[in-house]
Amino acid sequence: MTTRQEIFDVIKGNIKEILENVKEEDITEEQTLKNLGADSLEIVEVVSRSMKQLKIKVSRTELAQLKNLGELVSLFEKYKDKG
Repeated sequence: MTTRQEIFDVIKGNIKEILENVKEEDITEEQTLKNLGADSLEIVEVVSRSMKQLKIKVSRTELAQLKNLGELVSLFEKYKDKG
């Protein structure tokens, strides 16, 4: 079973790789990718890479409703637990 922290670490790693100017301490569950400076393509890239690494698929409808990184972690956690 994958823990919440492990899921967040995967997402954080992808954020650092794609948004090179973002400091690690700025990446919190309360933040949004947009507030971290990501454009729409970078947001898709972070989410897609994270889903691939975690071996999950989440619908665009569910992703569109998310307000911050914490909600993204919770959603991924839900799908990981189903798997």
